[in-house]
Amino acid sequence: MVEKGAKAKSNSKIAEPSILIRPITRLGGLDNIHVALLALVAILIALLLLVSYYKPVAMPNNSTSSALTTTIASNISLQTVRNASTIKHIAEQMLASYVPTNSSLSVLPFYSNVSGMSESYVPALKAWYVQVPATEPGSSTVVYMSALISDTNGSVLIPFLQIPKPQRILSNYVASDGVIRISGQPACIVSNSTQIYWFMDPYSAGAVQSLRNVTALEQKYGSSVNISLEMLFGSASQNIASQTSVPDAQALGQYLFCASQQQPRFAQYVSLLNNVYSNSYISSNELQGIASTSGMNQTQFNSCLGNYLNAFSRQSLLAGRYNITASPSIVVNCDTLAIPQTVNKALCYANGSFC
Repeated sequence: MVEKGAKAKSNSKIAEPSILIRPITRLGGLDNIHVALLALVAILIALLLLVSYYKPVAMPNNSTSSALTTTIASNISLQTVRNASTIKHIAEQMLASYVPTNSSLSVLPFYSNVSGMSESYVPALKAWYVQVPATEPGSSTVVYMSALISDTNGSVLIPFLQIPKPQRILSNYVASDGVIRISGQPACIVSNSTQIYWFMDPYSAGAVQSLRNVTALEQKYGSSVNISLEMLFGSASQNIASQTSVPDAQALGQYLFCASQQQPRFAQYVSLLNNVYSNSYISSNELQGIASTSGMNQTQFNSCLGNYLNAFSRQSLLAGRYNITASPSIVVNCDTLAIPQTVNKALCYANGSFC
């Protein structure tokens, strides 16, 4: 034992470090580990050459055949299972499938510029590389989202933004910038005006504010559009109900729906409501005061409030038909889905006279 502050003394000799010398063999003295490392390096070099050799090959967007032949750098003929148009449609479906997630990704499809989508085939991976530009909400910043789609079975190998892909790829698809085509839903049978269903949980973020878009559309297009407010008792209203009561939480939706039945007083009602609304509970007394100040026909208004239960049931069924999960959501012409920021694009898509 060595005492602190004293020199260590020992009669035993300190062992010299031993050096292991391997005999030279036909491998030149290399052990198995070194041989394995050299083999790994050789494999990596081969992969690098393969990737650099097989570069992505852009496929023509106007292809109509389901099996196209394209020529790569070495003039080797390569057969693909799917064409660029099919891959583009799969990407559009994947984008639209983010809507029901009821998260921040719900608006992603509406800010995607599908008209600027590019598709390239990667022979080495037997997959398609897809890139879609998107404009960030509230800014002019453009971001590029990429995905990898299998050519063999059309499955999504790497989803957009490198995030988990939707649980289920829907048949809905992004038909145009800011517009989603609802699969299986026919267009409305109307002759004089374009139908717009404006679904909203009144207490959800931005719902009351979006009503300014409603009155702006009515003032711009007049009788060319028929806008119906569809009130939903969603999670935001349910949260208010847990703090107050169900009737108190539903009052905002009831008053908004009944006010929308009286034109042109509704625009004044929306303006006054937005002046006092603070994204929190608003009482029936305040809502009634706004109705009086807006010049509503009180007899008609009270009659509507008394029969609101029937309207609420119809609205819930309609929301189920279109699988509405986010608020606010707009269905244009019974077959097209939009959000308040893109409703004009949806009108243009539905009817060229609105463009």
